[in-house]
Amino acid sequence: MFTAPKHVFISCGEASGDRYGAALTAALRSLAPDIKISAMGGPEMAKAGADIIQSYSDVSVMGISDIFGALPEILRIRRKLVRHMKSEDVDLFVPIDFPGFNGHLGRKARQGGLPVFWLVAPQHWAWGSWRTAGFRGRVSRLGTILPFEEKYFRSRGFDVFPMGHPLMDDYGPHFSFEKDLGRREKILSNRTGNLTIGIFPGSRKQELKHLLPVLKVTCQALVGHLEHREAKFVVSAAPGVDPIDLSATFDIAEDISQAPLKELLPQIDLALVCSGTASLEVALAGVPHELVYKTGSFNNWLGRRLLQSPFIGLSNIIMDEEIVREHLQEDAAPLPLARDLLRWISRPAEREEFYRSSRRLRKKCGEAGVWQRTAQAMLGLDISDTDDPADQGS
Repeated sequence: MFTAPKHVFISCGEASGDRYGAALTAALRSLAPDIKISAMGGPEMAKAGADIIQSYSDVSVMGISDIFGALPEILRIRRKLVRHMKSEDVDLFVPIDFPGFNGHLGRKARQGGLPVFWLVAPQHWAWGSWRTAGFRGRVSRLGTILPFEEKYFRSRGFDVFPMGHPLMDDYGPHFSFEKDLGRREKILSNRTGNLTIGIFPGSRKQELKHLLPVLKVTCQALVGHLEHREAKFVVSAAPGVDPIDLSATFDIAEDISQAPLKELLPQIDLALVCSGTASLEVALAGVPHELVYKTGSFNNWLGRRLLQSPFIGLSNIIMDEEIVREHLQEDAAPLPLARDLLRWISRPAEREEFYRSSRRLRKKCGEAGVWQRTAQAMLGLDISDTDDPADQGS
């Protein structure tokens, strides 16, 4: 007979995973107040009541070249977490994304008979589809967040739990989409009014290293092309990013904001957004924007050879069409970025088409209540774990 887990170990590797882990921790505690939750996480999970045994910031790197330098520390932390799962009576391991690091932990957990409820499926449909067979042996149940992932992974032998996208807890039916759109349209249609332009540079160190100089010059170019309009620039400091570091770059910005995006986006008229979860959030909120991404030359070379999707932005991937322009690598240059962002002001038909796409995107992303549903599934989970250990990958 299945017994609900008494000790859940959650592992995340970046700011978005920390937020997801915090929401899951709160949902689990609301259903099972006495449950023990330990984690590799960050400040959000700590606030939610998880026992943080390892900070995710110590393993949060991006790209092959970055991983090489951090490898000794990553291996040490990995061994520490494997020992934790073995020695602390953990009954359920919950990795949140971060497949390179968490994949090893998942394999070790399964080999030790510990069920693994993996949240946020790796993007094998975009690149690395050949890894799916090996990944299957590291997962007992797979929580998917994108609408097309359920069919993709179920057809490849996974026990799939379709969560819906976590952002729908913020941008579901009660989000003031139409009200915010009306305010934004008044600003954009009036060519003499002041604009508020949001800058969302991401949270990973490599993203910031390559994008901040580009975004700074883009802001300067925007000021030069706005003619009779004034612009206020608001730079979003993602969790884990020191606002002082952003202030040192964006001397033109009037505001460095640590506000959650749900609170910040209703004030924004236009935006420049680094590819990632924030780009989907901006699209769900209905803010016209340009998507930008730039990485090191080696990581770009490798990514171009592995990428199987024609798009990099999540909103474009989900809609299977380019509802937002993408500026990648050499195309992520200040003048083209400034020019294309200002196109939103002069082309109301493009804005209206984007708003229609944003409404359709919201419908595709599922219903609110994601973490409550997921917590219920975990507490009622009956995973027999009958797969042959020989099939559990290496």
